[in-house]
Amino acid sequence: MTIRGLIHSLPASRAILRVASWLVPRQQRAEWIAEWNAELWHVWRSCTGASAFPPRGAARVTAFCFGAFQDALWLRRNAPWSLSHRLLRFGSPSRCGVTLAVWALASMLVGLAVPGVRKAMFPSPYRSADELVMISHGGASAEHLPTIRLSDYESWKSSTRPLFTDLAFYQPTRKRIHVARHLTAELSVARASDNLFAVLNLSSLDTGKPRRPSAPGLILSQEAWRRYFHGDSRIVGRTLEIAGQEVQVTGVLPANSWQLPGQVDAWMLEDEQHLNALPSGARGFLLAHVKKSGFPADSRGRRYMTVYREGGEIDRYDCISLAQRAHEPLSIFLFTLLLACLALPATTPLPLGEYPRERNIPPSGTRRRRWFFLATKLSLILPVVYFSSLDLAYAGLPLDSPAAQYIQLVTSFCGFLFALRWTLQDQRRRCPVCLRLLTNPARVGQPSQNFLAWNGTELICSVGHGLLHIPELPTSWFSTQRWLYLDPSWNSLFSDTYLASAGTS
Repeated sequence: MTIRGLIHSLPASRAILRVASWLVPRQQRAEWIAEWNAELWHVWRSCTGASAFPPRGAARVTAFCFGAFQDALWLRRNAPWSLSHRLLRFGSPSRCGVTLAVWALASMLVGLAVPGVRKAMFPSPYRSADELVMISHGGASAEHLPTIRLSDYESWKSSTRPLFTDLAFYQPTRKRIHVARHLTAELSVARASDNLFAVLNLSSLDTGKPRRPSAPGLILSQEAWRRYFHGDSRIVGRTLEIAGQEVQVTGVLPANSWQLPGQVDAWMLEDEQHLNALPSGARGFLLAHVKKSGFPADSRGRRYMTVYREGGEIDRYDCISLAQRAHEPLSIFLFTLLLACLALPATTPLPLGEYPRERNIPPSGTRRRRWFFLATKLSLILPVVYFSSLDLAYAGLPLDSPAAQYIQLVTSFCGFLFALRWTLQDQRRRCPVCLRLLTNPARVGQPSQNFLAWNGTELICSVGHGLLHIPELPTSWFSTQRWLYLDPSWNSLFSDTYLASAGTS
């Protein structure tokens, strides 16, 4: 007997069926293997005759036996008493919860993978961020624009000592930098006071290497360090040239450490003498460390500074906390949630319907399950809308961009409004006992008899728990949907209930 004949023999075919039977649920395994063995006997005789080790036709029999694996897997997935079927079947409450949880997890993982979204998700990386403020002129909407003149920064260093312990100035600009011999690149370089990172409490930038007094220090962002200098660890201490001026690289800023206005690739830290070379009217950003005792916040957590100028002019400056800026995405989220809750009654009715008590079903247990399922859906749509709105708003825009904040505002409000509306509609279309989606809608009655007889849509529970009557037009005697419990004697007419009881017997 050859190896080919052994593989395509009748015992080998029976062994294949035996292996496939391991995939069949235990309740159906004996009947399934008996049926397939009977089919194998007919297929074997029709393809090969009565020979035990036939030379021809046996390959078709083997292919037939391998088809048993598909049948076994189908039974495994669709067995009414299997765990996967109960949890993931269409319309089940567990499938609804799993779908929402997977959506929330996927949107959160996308946010963690995108740097801009990751900044919006986490709090401010600066220590004592509630004591660090950005000073801007023109309101909170102008905080992403350079509005502070260099001359004001120089004068405020001495005149605002009762309010601030330290001030730092920076001005983003485009500069051409020599990254290698005969190779230049245009980067966004911030000309800043040499105490900028000291004010931010970023002490990890201190490399311990001495810096030449005549050359300003240059801090590279991690992205620019990897992109233009290929992650060279020996870059610290090297002298570079920016617009004809020599600078010395003193460190690399860790990722996600810069969450201030302005997209910056490098920071050129200059002393007072070099910084005064800028025009006095040059505008930039101003960062300050406040004295809480000398400059307390108001009831809304805001601080304002009033400056009296010559000629009687009065300028008002907003002092926005960095902690408050970091919480803006969460504040927008909570604000849109409140707006959606206020707008929800105008878009969908809030009552869930009339559900009478049933003596065979404890009313307290039924109500608890329904309210728990509703609370679960509401708790899952919160992270779904939050992370999805952050992904859409901050994936391609900086954290301080007004366009990103408007995108989050619109997407979060619309997402909440539609999600809350869907939650109520989904709750109304579910059986109050098993919480499955009701099926088989049927039209009952005629519109012309609306005031004399019932007219509307009837839905049924696939397990046989009852019927849901939804009126076509609300009337004084039938204003909302009503649930009707069915007697247990109806269970034999429903396939799901019959199969489940047969499998457990």
